[in-house]
Amino acid sequence: MKKIAFAGCSITNKEINYVTDAVKNGWYTKFNKDVIALEKTIAKYIGVKYALAGFCATQSMHLACLVCEFQKGDEVIVTDFSWAATAHVIAYTGATPVFVDVEPDSWCIDPKAIEKAITKKTKGIMIVHSYGNPCDMDKIMKIAKRHKLKVIEDAAPALGSLYKGKKVGSFGDVGCISFHGAKIAVAGEGGMFLTNNKKYYERAVLLSSMGRTDSKATFWCDELGYQYSMANVVAALARAQVERIEELVAKKRSIYAWYKEGLNIPEIRLLEERKGTRWNYAYPTALLKTDKIGRDELIQKLKKYNIHARAAFPRMSLFPMYKAQYRNPVATEIMHFGFNLPSALDITKKDVDFVCKKLIELVC
Repeated sequence: MKKIAFAGCSITNKEINYVTDAVKNGWYTKFNKDVIALEKTIAKYIGVKYALAGFCATQSMHLACLVCEFQKGDEVIVTDFSWAATAHVIAYTGATPVFVDVEPDSWCIDPKAIEKAITKKTKGIMIVHSYGNPCDMDKIMKIAKRHKLKVIEDAAPALGSLYKGKKVGSFGDVGCISFHGAKIAVAGEGGMFLTNNKKYYERAVLLSSMGRTDSKATFWCDELGYQYSMANVVAALARAQVERIEELVAKKRSIYAWYKEGLNIPEIRLLEERKGTRWNYAYPTALLKTDKIGRDELIQKLKKYNIHARAAFPRMSLFPMYKAQYRNPVATEIMHFGFNLPSALDITKKDVDFVCKKLIELVC
């Protein structure tokens, strides 16, 4: 029986040819030729001046927090609904993550909750385009401007998503993209730091290369830095995927449309893109609305048919390292009842029809 996977990539001859060339020719004086090509390609696609490739999106987001100068004593407002890295990178700097609720129709950070959480210690806002779904950037950027706050976009799963015709990852002071193997565009691992701020870019370059300047001797480091670079062969794979992103988005959106057609039932509420946005539908997302079966039991029963759905993220504020006390009722509901439908790029209409059939049998 075919595994109907939660996520998975699409690899063509373009990727194979780019990687093969990198393996053969990406050495010596050309050791970073594909890294440079990737950075130029994605900067042009997103519509920003500067792009810096890194080992993973977590490290790119850490650099974003560092260039925004978050430090101990600062507060950074962050969604309570995301993968752990979103909050951890704030904590790496010594700053305190302040967790706020999400909107029920997008699962993205709630601008009203941001406004309520601002204090004299607030220095920034870390937003997440949840599962690729764009945040309400107009409201968020107005709040940031009014209170003089830095904005970092965790756009890790959101490559190809649009807000009012503009690519997500290009709104904030820094945006970050992921090429993790479960994302819409993959390289196994890989991250991208995006900005229009030359000072931030140059600072990120320095910090990502161990703080090395060679100012007094070869291998001289002027300050504490990190080894956050991307391998050239990885960049070759990522570049091929970026060049195909519109094709990949179109396939993901088709998969979502098949689910929308097949799951027209009240027991499962599919999340939909909002007016004025284009969601890449990297992860078609649903909320279970029935007492007949629990979310976790549903996911386990689907596995018996080799259908692999994924539970929504737990609230980060509940993690023991944060010891935080927040209500955040929407994020709480999603934590217990939210899930992602299988959407690997090898999925067919027949596969989706089978998933829908089994879901209906289990929840109705």
